[in-house]
Amino acid sequence: MRSPVRTWSSAPNSRQSRFPPGERLSSFTTFASTPATSSAIKPTGTQLALFVLIAAGLSLWTINLLYGRPLFIDEANVARNLYDRGYAALFAPLDHDQYAPPLYLMAGKFLGDVFGYAEIPLRIPAFLGGLLAVYGLYKSGRYLDLGPWVLLPLAFLFVNPTVLRYVGEIKPYGLDLGIAALLIALRLRPRQRKEVWRWTVIGTIAPWLSLPSVFVLAAVGLLRLRTDWRYSLAIGAWLLSFAGLYFTVLRPSVGSGYLNSFHAEYFFPLATSWEELLQTGRIIFRMLRLSYGFTVVALVWGGALLVTGMLRLPTRRLWLLLPLLVAMGASTLRLYSLIDRLLLFALPGVWLFTALSARSVYASLGKARPVALLLTVAVLGGTNIYRSFYEPVRFSDGRKLAEIARTAGAYTLHPDAVPVVEYYRRIHPQTSKEWVKKVGSGADHVLIYDVTTRESTRQTIRRDSIGAAERGCNVLAEKLYRSGVLRLRCPVPNSDP
Repeated sequence: MRSPVRTWSSAPNSRQSRFPPGERLSSFTTFASTPATSSAIKPTGTQLALFVLIAAGLSLWTINLLYGRPLFIDEANVARNLYDRGYAALFAPLDHDQYAPPLYLMAGKFLGDVFGYAEIPLRIPAFLGGLLAVYGLYKSGRYLDLGPWVLLPLAFLFVNPTVLRYVGEIKPYGLDLGIAALLIALRLRPRQRKEVWRWTVIGTIAPWLSLPSVFVLAAVGLLRLRTDWRYSLAIGAWLLSFAGLYFTVLRPSVGSGYLNSFHAEYFFPLATSWEELLQTGRIIFRMLRLSYGFTVVALVWGGALLVTGMLRLPTRRLWLLLPLLVAMGASTLRLYSLIDRLLLFALPGVWLFTALSARSVYASLGKARPVALLLTVAVLGGTNIYRSFYEPVRFSDGRKLAEIARTAGAYTLHPDAVPVVEYYRRIHPQTSKEWVKKVGSGADHVLIYDVTTRESTRQTIRRDSIGAAERGCNVLAEKLYRSGVLRLRCPVPNSDP
């Protein structure tokens, strides 16, 4: 009778079974006596490169987070909602034309209540989203057996300037990126017991943390339902959860005039006219630029690998692009904008698909492989993100505008300047200590403008300046980084009869 106990040496998949019977013991002894410094346990070149890449990338993110750049208009509006509302009120449409998932808002408010409503605490949830993206891309690369090519999607993550911005902002786009990467990794993981129930719970919660997660869930559900009818129960739970989110939070915004006007050029058209065809081209160009970089080399390289992957890779790998395609379908119905920040969730799938395609092309190149590697390095170096190690990014003069308002005798705020000035004067005044030039400090009135990147704001400044000069006022214009100030000294009106 065969013994029910299986020894290590008899295991059919053991390492020892690979040696002839007479060499098994000696081989094991040799392995066991290998010094700790042996190359058998030294990290591989890929492991070292992975460590250096992740360490450098996280250092870049951390430097820019701790820099604590001033809040810009949309961040300040979210902060105003967090400060002015209780936790329950975060499950209702936000004020100031803002949207963020309720659970994301709850995390931000909790951090604000505990650590203060300063820049860094309020940006921690988005930063954690970046960390989830690192983990999700790494695990996905392992499940896809990318080998050294797992470095490519992670490199794209860290050299992407849009990612750098939004893993350090109060807006939820950094967490959108992380949740999408995590969901893709869970989908690629080998199937486990009770998987349907896990997906039911995950898919029910995810939209309340990240709205674009519904596009990844749609891709997961479509694929799983083909082989397992039980996923219909999970999909039903997802739909009920999303319906609750829609009717409590989203409904007032969907189809609103603001959405249709501000995002008009970011809705994917049906290309039934020449103008719509041009808009299709512009949107695709922006997608390629967001995914791969700004240079011609990066755009051609990335587009070529996407097309090559669609032609050469197994059909099942096209699933990685399906979340983006679902979002594009929603965009044709004017239900979702394809502006860059709302597409961060699609990047993990695009980058993983690109890595699979690059590996396939590289394997077929033979002696031309070094050229392919040099081209890849050139693509990764084309975003100019490396200067952000010593010159952190910023997008607002919020603190300085608040200090100008504090020191002015009388001032008027342009509507776009109201959020940041209110935030730094009412919610977080202790950081409103930017150095302010004393030139024009004797002005009778100060006009303060923000977001001068908008042509409409620049036109308003010009119109106000001309109007004040025509009234006989002495006008001193001061240009800041992305804002402006007009200091007015006007003649006293004649009070004689």
